[in-house]
Amino acid sequence: MVTVPGTYKRSLEGHDTYVPLPLPPPGLSLSPSIYRQVEDTAHLLGQVERSRTLVNAGLLIYSSLQREALASSTIEGTIATADELVLFQVSRHSEREAVREVANYSYALEWGVQEMHERPLGVVLILGLHERLMASVRGAQGAGRFKEHQNHIARGSNRNIEDAVFIPSAPSDAPGLIYDLERYIHSENLEPKLVQCALAHYQFETIHPFRDGNGRVGRLLIMLQMIDLGLLSAPLIHPSVYFERTRDEYYQQLQNVREQGTWNEWIEYFVRGIKEQCEETISFTQAILDLLTRLRREIPNVRRRASMVATLEAFFEYPVLTPKQISDQAKMSVGAARAALSELEHLEIAREITNKKKGRIYACEPLLDAIFER
Repeated sequence: MVTVPGTYKRSLEGHDTYVPLPLPPPGLSLSPSIYRQVEDTAHLLGQVERSRTLVNAGLLIYSSLQREALASSTIEGTIATADELVLFQVSRHSEREAVREVANYSYALEWGVQEMHERPLGVVLILGLHERLMASVRGAQGAGRFKEHQNHIARGSNRNIEDAVFIPSAPSDAPGLIYDLERYIHSENLEPKLVQCALAHYQFETIHPFRDGNGRVGRLLIMLQMIDLGLLSAPLIHPSVYFERTRDEYYQQLQNVREQGTWNEWIEYFVRGIKEQCEETISFTQAILDLLTRLRREIPNVRRRASMVATLEAFFEYPVLTPKQISDQAKMSVGAARAALSELEHLEIAREITNKKKGRIYACEPLLDAIFER
């Protein structure tokens, strides 16, 4: 007999809304294959942590933040290019709302990681994430507040609630359900930590507590919960890349749990995604080491070689820099940094990205290619 992990409740507006039962699911029985996958993935997470000793940790975090932001927003149909995102982050300006939405995701995740030093992962932090995610973009009027009107997940281009694929909790129920989720997150749970993350993500997406931005906030919480549980020390992987790559399966797996109670299938899918993203980060680390070695060899043995190598290595701490930042980081004069950048531009290693005479900003083009898989 299938046990559906929720009940339907008629809202004041006359809709049959889905109210998930509190976590953990009663009678949850994990298959042996899940325990094996969790163990394998925990080993890979340890290798990801060791990657911080091989390349600059800031570069790994930058890479994961950007790729996570682009992928999570793409799932929601918000399309921006890597170049647009990089330029916005240095200029703080874009005419395209899509670019601002993607950048907000990255900012919200950075804020959330810092904020967890001051407060627990719970309702206050979730509202803060949403406030930053929705700042100055569509849906900004509801930023940092739970929904006040019924939302739903549409089927294709049909936006009518009567034809919805899924109608989540009513506005009056959402806050209490989120407080229940907070209690689960901070309970002494028996499930493996990765399984707790899978359960919490399902629960948040099923509650759907905001008018807009639920998918993005839910995916932000995956990374923050992994850090909170000690699985990672920083956002070093990018789970949304996997979810975006398997988008149809992602939505179907969530819906199958609601309708059929297929917890094992959802958890296996989730853990497989984390495992694949760990493997990507490990491969990326080696690719970055190889790239730095190759680019060093491309710098000819000329008078400015030392300053050019120092400038190149500065980019491998943060791939977008001003001459002054390079000067400070590489302990050289601003003039020497500009001269080194000019030589690196000639070698097509560096590129000026603002097209300005003053306030110029440079990017290490091969490094951005590697980060964004261009």
